[in-house]
Amino acid sequence: MPGTPFFTGINVTASGATPDLKRLAHLMSFAADHEQIRGELGIWLCTDDEIAELHLQYMDIPGATDVITFPSDEEPGGYIGDIAVSVDTAAVQASDAGHSRAREVAYLCLHGLLHIAGYDDLDPDSRREMIERQDVILEAFEREYPDEW
Repeated sequence: MPGTPFFTGINVTASGATPDLKRLAHLMSFAADHEQIRGELGIWLCTDDEIAELHLQYMDIPGATDVITFPSDEEPGGYIGDIAVSVDTAAVQASDAGHSRAREVAYLCLHGLLHIAGYDDLDPDSRREMIERQDVILEAFEREYPDEW
């Protein structure tokens, strides 16, 4: 993993299928290399109830969501932010997408990292660009490092 930029850590409070944490860290490092991001990142794999608390507290929106990103204001190369992913919501989305819950969790973590990299998904064009980038990175990682999530 050239130029490994992370981790502050991965905290898991949700039960159920989550990706292998070493593989998840490797994906995030791979993506960071592709996006030229350096720094420390925290990831929290949580429940719907836990992410709903964050959603209400920081965005004033009630209810759960799939992923919330908290970019840092610090200079690049230090602490770059935190990502919270609901494993519960990922399970529903994984079923809809036709892949495993663990892969969906990894996909959502990658989505959060792209937000930290400056991508946005507030309008259809920027969302399409962000999702395309997300797909390209995940598919490249899975080709280079094939394994189960």
